[in-house]
Amino acid sequence: MQAQPAPFNETIVSNHFKPQVFNPHPWFKNAHLQTLWSRLAKYQPRVELFWQELTLPDGDFVDLAWTAPRATIAASHAPLLVIFHGLEGSAKSSYADQLMLEAKQQGWHAVVMHFRSCSGRPNRTARAYHSGDTADARFFVQYLAHEFTAKPLYAAGYSLGGNMLVKLLAESPELPIVAAAAVSAPLALAPSSQRINRGWSRMYRNHLLNSLKQKTLAKLENGVLANHLNITERCLLSIRDFPNFDNLVTAPLHGFSSASDYYRQCSGLQFLGAIQTPLLIVHAKDDPFTCKASIPDRNALSPQVHYELHQRGGHVGFIEKRNGNALPWLPPRLFNFFTEQEFYAHSMAKA
Repeated sequence: MQAQPAPFNETIVSNHFKPQVFNPHPWFKNAHLQTLWSRLAKYQPRVELFWQELTLPDGDFVDLAWTAPRATIAASHAPLLVIFHGLEGSAKSSYADQLMLEAKQQGWHAVVMHFRSCSGRPNRTARAYHSGDTADARFFVQYLAHEFTAKPLYAAGYSLGGNMLVKLLAESPELPIVAAAAVSAPLALAPSSQRINRGWSRMYRNHLLNSLKQKTLAKLENGVLANHLNITERCLLSIRDFPNFDNLVTAPLHGFSSASDYYRQCSGLQFLGAIQTPLLIVHAKDDPFTCKASIPDRNALSPQVHYELHQRGGHVGFIEKRNGNALPWLPPRLFNFFTEQEFYAHSMAKA
């Protein structure tokens, strides 16, 4: 008789380190209120950014946003936190700004790698980015390791960036990342692409799809996509969901035979058993972007993966009541994990 899989029935599960409980703000218990908190609060980014264009091996570029001038960072031995944003996000997204602010308060430095065309400037080549596109991130981390040889590197990925980070860690265990965190990652891409078609989640779908379609349209009009994509403007603008967009745009631009092939090859779930870097994964059961399919079987996790599943939190929300205010719970939670790993790494080095 075949053994039944072991799902996560508990709210929180962790392999070695003490997990933390998230208690949602009493005014923000609804998943959509959690998800939209930054917009409802009219959140304004607070971190001053220092920009750098990083040239990629194919002649394209990604823009980096640092929390301090590179000379200042190079002169310091403080850890460096690498941040990968979500779909159509940027360093100005509230979650990225909040984490950079926490890094500065902890005496760390941080840098956001913008996926192609996400910094406000269109990229030069036909290709864009996707949930499993690890090539740019790998080159970027290797670049950091070469530039800052004595600096400990940590990484955090949100949503699409979280799924990408999971895949990157599994594919490239040699990267010198001390510890990492993935938040609200759609680890099962196909079911997640269908989940966002239901109910109020469609407003997120429409917002993100419109942004992607406009960027693709601009490339279509200036000829960048000639000989790369067989699609008309009318067909592009008629796309109404992610499976359609990924089938007609993402897949052919990035070497996949179809959206299904893309989802199959890039879903993070299949990589969790191969991860050798300490990794914290934070999910919420009420995430309007993902579904039960993104919750891993506990037997599929490597000993280095620490998984937390919370009843509430929305998508990259996790807003709690602290000192009488509505404040993000994620930045201190992630830094608690990072400092635990830093202490553990130092203890092992002395042993």
